[in-house]
Amino acid sequence: MSRLDPLPIGAVPEVADIFEKIKATGHYIPNSQLILQRKPAILKALRGLSAAVMDPAGEVPLGTKRLIGYMASRAHGCHY
Repeated sequence: MSRLDPLPIGAVPEVADIFEKIKATGHYIPNSQLILQRKPAILKALRGLSAAVMDPAGEVPLGTKRLIGYMASRAHGCHY
């Protein structure tokens, strides 16, 4: 359980486009990102970091990166 409640999508217009893009691709929006709407600069930086890590042009295959993320989440009790 988080200490801060997630804000609804669109609560912060500055980052609403981020969530619309995620929804358009059919992906899950983590509560952590809904909470980070309170600090748009941090949310944007996190999204940039995620994009860099998950870049398909990297040395590790994208499928392996996703598997690592899944296993790390499961090891910590997250049903990612």
